[in-house]
Amino acid sequence: MQNTDMQQGMHNADKLQSVISDDLFPQVAHISDVKQVLEEMTSKSQSLREPQMQALIFLKRLGENKYLYPDKNPYKEIYDYITKQGKTDVANPDYYLDTIEALIPKPPKPIVMAPGDKGGKR
Repeated sequence: MQNTDMQQGMHNADKLQSVISDDLFPQVAHISDVKQVLEEMTSKSQSLREPQMQALIFLKRLGENKYLYPDKNPYKEIYDYITKQGKTDVANPDYYLDTIEALIPKPPKPIVMAPGDKGGKR
């Protein structure tokens, strides 16, 4: 009798483990998935904030002033660099690290119960 109870308990434990592993613990992303995300992010960075955009607009308008600069816009190269390559050059590394960290699934936190606690309301 005790042997059949033990087998039934093991069978239930196996069922429970299969349910838990399927639903709560997703498969870890393969290194190729992480590599693909990193390759995609090399040309991306965080969006420019409002003060940065205002400064860029001011720089662009200043360079377009024909009274000050009749020949050409001296700020065009700076403007182009900032809007294209520059923002990825100065991007905060946390932006990339947070994205990589988000790819790694995290197990649920364990529930710790006090000794003698039945788990019901008091």
